[in-house]
Amino acid sequence: MFKHIASLLRLRKGTDFTYYKQTTIQRRILRRMALTANEAPAAYLKYLRENKSEIDILYQDLLIPVTSFFRDHKSFENLVEFVFPQIVANVTTGETMRIWIAGCSTGEEAYSVAICLKEFLGESKQRVQIFATDLSEPAIAKARIAIYSKNELAKVSPQRLEQFFTRTNGSYQVNKSLREMCVFAVHNFVKDPPFGRIDLITCRNVLIYMEPYLQKRALTTF
Repeated sequence: MFKHIASLLRLRKGTDFTYYKQTTIQRRILRRMALTANEAPAAYLKYLRENKSEIDILYQDLLIPVTSFFRDHKSFENLVEFVFPQIVANVTTGETMRIWIAGCSTGEEAYSVAICLKEFLGESKQRVQIFATDLSEPAIAKARIAIYSKNELAKVSPQRLEQFFTRTNGSYQVNKSLREMCVFAVHNFVKDPPFGRIDLITCRNVLIYMEPYLQKRALTTF
């Protein structure tokens, strides 16, 4: 029955969850079943067929928008210490440094990379373009607006908050200079054409939810 639900999602949303971790997929489906008072998968499948909006809600739930600013600080320290110097050394003068954040969710990772790059480059005139993509349209919409609550900014230091954000109605918006570095787009890196001439790809929020077959496909694309 779970396969029938996956087929329904694929037909309506175009995303195939067959090779995602099935324990995670089933747990999310069971959660939606409980919230919609459907006790059996067959009953929930019928409910999905009769309520197209529920398919959209389930789809967003399956995309698992879990992320944060500077998630695992050591990774960002390594970027600044080891990766950025190599990229800058290899970028031809006048060329734009191009970075792809695959599975960017609501934008925190893209802006974290942008902040680290700003700090690393200092007064350098090096041009930077960050392409940040995700399957979720609502997540991309939030990333473009770039307004985050105090809780969502828990891992951002007071100095960075002061330098890179502007307070707005109790929340904080990423400053324009950082937003202009980032281009957000809905994109499925498993089946859509990849971006070209990329200096760095980060994919930290998605691969853990995929079976090995899909992980290999993604890495081949990258």
